[in-house]
Amino acid sequence: MPGSNVSPKPEELHYQRKDSRKYFVKNQLLTARCETIDDMFSVSVQDVSPSGAFIYTKKKLTLGQEIAMTIQLPNSDDFLKATGEIVRISSGGFGVEFKIIFND
Repeated sequence: MPGSNVSPKPEELHYQRKDSRKYFVKNQLLTARCETIDDMFSVSVQDVSPSGAFIYTKKKLTLGQEIAMTIQLPNSDDFLKATGEIVRISSGGFGVEFKIIFND
């Protein structure tokens, strides 16, 4: 019902989340351009979801650091543009939690 303040049911949230991953295949490796306050670089991205992604890089970034990303969508000329925060660091890269996803 339009204008309703009723929260979606858990199964509806699951459907919305599943639908938002329609462009991505699990473990699919994608290409992204990243920008921090002092650097720009290209990386490989995997495990993209509505909440974040894993970025493969040897760059030294810190927990809590902000990052802007432009991810090339598979089999498309479209891009996903988002800003996020580094929430996990490992030897192979870092995990990003998306804060804002831009709709063009």
